[in-house]
Amino acid sequence: MRSSKVRRSTGMSPVTRWLSMMAVLFVVGACASTSPWETMEAEEELWEFAMEAYEDEDWDDAIGAMEALMFRSPGFERMPELRMYLARAHFGKGEYLTAAAEFERFLQRYSNHGLAPEASLGVCRSHVRLAPNPQRDPEHTELAVTTCGQTASEFAGMNVAEEARDHRDEMTSRLAQRRLEQARFYQRRALHDSAIMYFQDLVDRFPETEQAARGYLGLYRSYREIGWDEEAERARERLLENYPDSRAARTIREEGGTGE
Repeated sequence: MRSSKVRRSTGMSPVTRWLSMMAVLFVVGACASTSPWETMEAEEELWEFAMEAYEDEDWDDAIGAMEALMFRSPGFERMPELRMYLARAHFGKGEYLTAAAEFERFLQRYSNHGLAPEASLGVCRSHVRLAPNPQRDPEHTELAVTTCGQTASEFAGMNVAEEARDHRDEMTSRLAQRRLEQARFYQRRALHDSAIMYFQDLVDRFPETEQAARGYLGLYRSYREIGWDEEAERARERLLENYPDSRAARTIREEGGTGE
């Protein structure tokens, strides 16, 4: 009788080998994903690492190191500067909502600090970046108008105030444009009551914008369409009186005489 041979295992099964490889890859991946700052303990070491990462625009490492330093060393002597860098890093990363919150937090804690003007402008800039086009939800556009206006007022005479005013005016114009387009939407559909409501809101809320002149022209036309001649004439007079050199004023002169 032919003797049978015992088959011996020469190694791991394919399944075991695959599981082992996955375990090794997991360990290697975990080690590779650990950021250098996670093993740092000294304040200065963390600070220097955070600053280098910030300069390199490595926002994740910069933010991680800064937050670790804040958590581990709440009494860090350069805490105001650290908080400002954290807000800047979130802004640089495009996390504008978080950046606005961090700039606000800085102002709440260090309102008299030399970096307060920059923090105030940072809140303004963050909401400007969050502001949508005129057709979308204007919440952040309105917040930008408010916060930029506050910066311009509180730090008048400083460079941050000039930039804040520019942002405020741009955002105000954006809101005015939104109102104008809403009013024209109804006017084109001969829904003049609704159009008048939006035109009136435009001229009342945004009289300093170039859209205000067009708002009065819109009021004039809608009032004429529904036969309210007295109101139409009043809108015409205000347009010619307040915005005599505007394109809307030239148009209304052509449509309704010189007005002189």
